[in-house]
Amino acid sequence: MHKDIIKRSIQHMSSDANIIRITFLTSFFHSLIVTLLLILHTNKLFVNHYENGLYIGKIAEFLIWEINKNHVVAWVIGITIVLFFFYSFVYPIGQAAVIHYLHWQKSIRHSLKAAMNYFFPMFEYGFVSLVFSPISLFISAYKVFLLDNVTSLRVVSLFLIWFILMVLINTLKIYTRYFIVLQQMWVSDAIKASFITVFGSFKETYRYMKMQTLLLINFSLNIVLIIGIPILLMYLSISWGIINFWWVKSLVYLVFFLLVIFGAYMSSFIRAFFAYYWYEMYNKIKK
Repeated sequence: MHKDIIKRSIQHMSSDANIIRITFLTSFFHSLIVTLLLILHTNKLFVNHYENGLYIGKIAEFLIWEINKNHVVAWVIGITIVLFFFYSFVYPIGQAAVIHYLHWQKSIRHSLKAAMNYFFPMFEYGFVSLVFSPISLFISAYKVFLLDNVTSLRVVSLFLIWFILMVLINTLKIYTRYFIVLQQMWVSDAIKASFITVFGSFKETYRYMKMQTLLLINFSLNIVLIIGIPILLMYLSISWGIINFWWVKSLVYLVFFLLVIFGAYMSSFIRAFFAYYWYEMYNKIKK
């Protein structure tokens, strides 16, 4: 039965471009916000090493000059705040629209309009989920281990506990969005219903926990791709002595932006698959 659900989810996703369009918007903002946060933290690491007289490499020196000497930090912080504010409104609507679209099979426009009715409970659920989201864990671990150089057993243990709680809580609340949209429940009632549903179907839930790992792997690969290729271009440009040409810098920035779009597009496929998968599991368990 589980293999049939996966098979149907793949078939639905591959034959329905509308679900990709809905998930792409939230994936784009998510990828861009995460990338900008990583740039800010990495810049802080380079600046601290540079001010302490440590060798940081040519790429780091170039980034310090570009970001700090040209006052880009304030712009990046401002853009990140604006994007996060906008994402906080787009994400609840997008999530509700996906579920509404899957259940009632209406047009994208109709689904987005209907999703406005579930905005406030989905908005509240989004902030509750933020504490146990992979991005919160990833950014925190990145900052602690790379910026503060803290690798004690106590810190590692705390992050391990956080990771276990993240997986457990995200598994227990996985059906919350479906109860909010399909049964018009408020957040607290929907979370309780999701917990009860998960405990009553532990076998299917355990399989979901293994499937969820794909999201974490996909997220990590996208970040490496989005950041790694522009850094490689910077390294080659510095080595060839052409980094100061305006068209070279423009090309690097353009590649970075295109990779954010590409990473978001790839993430939208994963999100679309799991949207189908969770919906199929919800209907199966409910029956």
